[in-house]
Amino acid sequence: MAISNSQAELIFRAEAAAASGPETGEIKWLEKIEELSRLCEVGGSSTHIAFLGTSILARAVSSSIDLFAIKPRHSPDNPNAYSARTLCHTVLVPLAAELGVNLGVNGREPLNNQPYFRMSYLDDGTPIHSRAAPAFNYMLGLIKELQQGTSDSAKNALRAFVIVRKNYHTVYDKTENNISVDQVTLASAIHTLVSNSSEGGRRAQAAVAGLFDLFAGPDRVESGKINDPSRHYPGDVAIRTIDGGWEKSVEVRDKPVNESDIFIFGRTCQHKGVKEAAVVLASSNQRTLNGAEIRQWAKNSGIGLNIFYGWNQLVDEALFWSAAPTAEAVGLVVEYIERRLISIQASNEAVRTWQALTRA
Repeated sequence: MAISNSQAELIFRAEAAAASGPETGEIKWLEKIEELSRLCEVGGSSTHIAFLGTSILARAVSSSIDLFAIKPRHSPDNPNAYSARTLCHTVLVPLAAELGVNLGVNGREPLNNQPYFRMSYLDDGTPIHSRAAPAFNYMLGLIKELQQGTSDSAKNALRAFVIVRKNYHTVYDKTENNISVDQVTLASAIHTLVSNSSEGGRRAQAAVAGLFDLFAGPDRVESGKINDPSRHYPGDVAIRTIDGGWEKSVEVRDKPVNESDIFIFGRTCQHKGVKEAAVVLASSNQRTLNGAEIRQWAKNSGIGLNIFYGWNQLVDEALFWSAAPTAEAVGLVVEYIERRLISIQASNEAVRTWQALTRA
């Protein structure tokens, strides 16, 4: 079934407008979407929120939609199948960004993540990561309820979805102040940002991703959410090759590690086909590891493996290998890290701290 994008947009806008008025969503749906949000936070995978929003919107458009037949090419004999990925990408994502509705995940293609990327149809037995299973199973129950309901009941659910997920939308402070750091002080600013608060590793990961944005360009650098079980590359930050493969992968640790942790990461890179890897050890309590042992292990394993202690060396190398002159490159890093803090859903306090450290 081809869903009209214009009709879906009209319905979403109407329910979003109603969500700001006296007519609120059904209490039961408010509670259910809040519970799914909680389970997704616990399980570390919020793609299920975007999928539920897509399903609610599809049902609000038509009571005939088969919410389990989410890929028409896998259901050629089902006239009520629809493309969940297309509806999400073309309607839900841009409207959510415009209206301040948090879908749980960033990016243009939320349903390009696991498990939905692999599914032929919803609940087809595609493996679900154990940590994410409670959220997925709960969401599946909500989809079944929607399947039995009408378009009008789905519109009530859509209104509730907007109300709840707007509360998860963070409005970040903006600043137009001039860059105040330089090549000498940039590493110190990053160290202060990360050491002030870990935020579960978000700040350190954003800093590394921003530095690699400078080196390889933001279009080639991928950095998923913290503890995202759908991530299909090893490490926290990865660089794609020009043809779409994996060129480099980086693990970011802001807590002390030992040699065995490095070997485990290296082995994972091996299995994923990544030949060049690095580990950024950001903790001030990190002891110096046995470099000779690590280099020999990497040589025997057929991969390149680099260790960065703190931020000075990594910053210097990123600035040196950047195509931009150093003074300009520093300004770019400041902007890239700020964008990465936002995309990884760090706190507004993290963004304010970074702005205070780097702008005057």
